[in-house]
Amino acid sequence: MSGTLISVIMATFNHADYVRQSIASVLSQRGVELEFLIADDGSTDNTREVVESVVDPRIRFFPSRENRGACAVTNELIARSKGQFIALINSDDYWCDDDKLVYQLQILLENPQLGATFGRARFIDKRGEVISKNRLTFGAVFDQKNRSQGEWLRFFFEQGNCICHPTMLIRRECYDEVGAYDNNLRQLPDFDMWVRLVKKYQIHISERELISFRVLPGQSASSQTVANSVRTMNEHYLIATSFFRNVGAQTLKDGFSDLLRYPDVPGDVHLEIEKTLLFFVPNRALGKAYEMVGILELNRLLSLDGHREVLAKDYGVDAGWYHRKMQDVDVLRPKILAVIGNKIAGLKSVCLKLF
Repeated sequence: MSGTLISVIMATFNHADYVRQSIASVLSQRGVELEFLIADDGSTDNTREVVESVVDPRIRFFPSRENRGACAVTNELIARSKGQFIALINSDDYWCDDDKLVYQLQILLENPQLGATFGRARFIDKRGEVISKNRLTFGAVFDQKNRSQGEWLRFFFEQGNCICHPTMLIRRECYDEVGAYDNNLRQLPDFDMWVRLVKKYQIHISERELISFRVLPGQSASSQTVANSVRTMNEHYLIATSFFRNVGAQTLKDGFSDLLRYPDVPGDVHLEIEKTLLFFVPNRALGKAYEMVGILELNRLLSLDGHREVLAKDYGVDAGWYHRKMQDVDVLRPKILAVIGNKIAGLKSVCLKLF
């Protein structure tokens, strides 16, 4: 594989206890030519000193005293990198085997239609002990089968994220085509990237476990805290506003044909309408966020003469339908008003019984 340069990207932050092992798993990769770009994102422990103590000509280190966010740092490292292919690793994880990169590179070289390849994860605790997947509510989340682009969009739309970011090997051109990571997102910047990626490229999931993924409850953006859960839902809403952007009729049919009123999608007007109405399909986890996006999109479409006519004629959606939907989507009402409203309704019920 000589002559094919792989750029490995790592953003570090307060992982002094783990970063040396993470770095070692990269430097031990055999059979590939690699450069290793590391940036410290303003760590307050001695992560910077640990990284600086590792001497290898393949490492380029960019320390910073300012904490700007992993996405901002990662985007800068990608821009600085020179490889045809890019891999990413978290500073508290480590790759399982020394052939991780050469194994994935072979997959991409033999399958030029693929934009990126990923793998599965084994989970470890802070001491490096393996955690059984059965003990984790998300233990099987990365154990995914391969799908078409439309099928991936359907899965993402209904289930959310399921791809292990630090197992990735991706072609540089993918970032050039779909753009960089969004630093405004803290919980789901990788998910946002995968949604954009599968609109343009096929992807591949290997059955191999490629990463030892460290679970540190309460210490990372993926921890299941109340704050992270609220932020996750808000980010799902933001991602949903552009979820179907640039999705063509064939891809939509590939993934969502059973949910479309007109699976063959007669034209651009019907395509926009079909995409919008998908936001009203019941979804237990994401339904409220999706309905709000649907409300906004329908408001726009109903203001366009051509769309308004097709909505009424072919879908039975008119101003009356929209008004009823507006009263059903109860997202913005303040919680305290909802409680008061319920109490008033209960009081009226009691009064009616008295008379």
